[in-house]
Amino acid sequence: MDHKDYILVIGAANIDIGGTPYKPLISGDSNPGIIKMSFGGVGRNIAHNLALLGADVKLVTAVGDDILGTEMMESCRSLGIDTDLSITVPGALSSMYIFINDDGGEMDLALSHVEIVEYITPKYIESIKDQINEALAVVTDCNISQDSLYKIMEICEVPLYVDTVSVSHADKIKGHLNGIDTIKPNLIEAEFLTDTRIENEYSCLKAARILIEQGIKRVFISLGPQGILAADKNRAIIVGRYPAEIKSTTGAGDSAMASIIYYSMNGVSDPLTDPAKAANAAAAATISIDTTIHPEMSISLIEKIMRENDVNIKDLKEIDQNE
Repeated sequence: MDHKDYILVIGAANIDIGGTPYKPLISGDSNPGIIKMSFGGVGRNIAHNLALLGADVKLVTAVGDDILGTEMMESCRSLGIDTDLSITVPGALSSMYIFINDDGGEMDLALSHVEIVEYITPKYIESIKDQINEALAVVTDCNISQDSLYKIMEICEVPLYVDTVSVSHADKIKGHLNGIDTIKPNLIEAEFLTDTRIENEYSCLKAARILIEQGIKRVFISLGPQGILAADKNRAIIVGRYPAEIKSTTGAGDSAMASIIYYSMNGVSDPLTDPAKAANAAAAATISIDTTIHPEMSISLIEKIMRENDVNIKDLKEIDQNE
């Protein structure tokens, strides 16, 4: 099958409502702060970041025919994202995601209402099989149903990238990873997927190896302040985080995932180091502002961050030798 020059993203599109207090949160009380609304959802955010990086993107999501859902799809199209394969559900409410940060910008609590993605059924996935396999790559988040995730793994013949989203959503693919090219869990999600307590570099490498043994080709485990561990069957590295003043961490993982995908699909010389560095640079840019998507996200911004800052890259070969 001939491949077209687009990346297909399947997943959630939400209306995000987020707040950050001026002072430390007081539980059970009204906390003065800043509240903002934007369009989000892991799948939509990845598609948005990919479009800003210059990729040709098709988005498969489900929205209601309400005002905010309509505006969200119009916003996607204005970014150049093709939404023709997305589903509009008459009379339904579009997904919403509400989060509260602490006064340092780290997420303290969140609620998600994303049931509308259940309309992305295995039958619908089957109906777009040709568009899936004509893509350069397919990206899915774990917000969609387990059956739909399994269907994608079954029929996808091109590189498949999976964003685990959270522990509760990662449960849908636990023990069923064969067919996935690349996965990007955080530490907690990696622990859950591998039943491994991650306490140091050795145990993190062990978790990555377990995922690879289960069929994953590449693993990028987000280590928060420590950067990202990248591994395939031959080697593993830890790429340190670039310096950034934290305004909000929401959306950083989505920009990192988009950068891993984009750099992987555009002829990088090193399939671990280059995407991992780009992911950390994109995340650094995203956490430095208080919106989910950095409005100036671009290859030039990522390259600028990487060019102007040294980053530590640790080869974990010695740990392998001492196992």
